[in-house]
Amino acid sequence: MPNLTNAEKAQLYNDMLLRYTRLQEEIRRIKADNFELKAEDQKKVNLLESQMKKIFNDTQRLYN
Repeated sequence: MPNLTNAEKAQLYNDMLLRYTRLQEEIRRIKADNFELKAEDQKKVNLLESQMKKIFNDTQRLYN
């Protein structure tokens, strides 16, 4: 990460947290719509979880 002020880091963190929460909600919606996930739905859930992991890792690097 480039040299950012704490205010800029806080804004980035908040943006990442919002994206993470939206991804969680999308996964919850997919699972709520289908008791047993079809292969297509499971693939989408896996992709969303991958995006969540990337966001998590990015937040860890933000303050290191």
